[in-house]
Amino acid sequence: MVGMTYASVADIKSSSQDALREGSSTPTRMHPVLKLSLEPLAVEIKPLSLEEAQIPPAPGQDRWSAQQIVEHLILSYRLTLDAVNRQLKSGRVPSRRRNLLKSILRMQTLGLGYMPNGIPSMHAVRPKNITPMAGPELVERFLGAAEEMDAALSAGRKKFGVEPCGEHPFYGAMRIDEWRRYHALHARHHAVQLRNAIRFAKSQGKG
Repeated sequence: MVGMTYASVADIKSSSQDALREGSSTPTRMHPVLKLSLEPLAVEIKPLSLEEAQIPPAPGQDRWSAQQIVEHLILSYRLTLDAVNRQLKSGRVPSRRRNLLKSILRMQTLGLGYMPNGIPSMHAVRPKNITPMAGPELVERFLGAAEEMDAALSAGRKKFGVEPCGEHPFYGAMRIDEWRRYHALHARHHAVQLRNAIRFAKSQGKG
């Protein structure tokens, strides 16, 4: 986040936590790196009606609705959860060796913090056959999936330390801190897309 001061980061974190606590009995329990990126999204998702959550910003152009974006993020958390749990169960640390493409993608995303737009998602994290939900239900599932993943990441950090724990299909073997950085970047990457979907959906109810 270029140009952000420590004070402004703290203000964002505090305001998002206050907004989530308002009317909610389930405060989030996540590492600060994830909380700072995920909680602001939850604040924007929560007020959505069932209908608003399903409206894509450009009907007929295969653009995702707010719920589809949330479902995509949830699927990415489950993918990471599975990867980390497999290593927790096997105890085997993956090799750090990567091919050139994975090394470049890794440097671009984890090193420079850049995720390009317009790249199709892996089939495993594309939302499909979803059950329509309103904002409050989506927030519960969204944060619940993130917390479950983060609990596994904490277990991986305790067991493997700074050794890799699980592999990402694009980036190869990942340390726990890299997994958290990736998911924080991924949430911010979809933040504008989510806000555009929400803005369009709410505009449809004003006519």
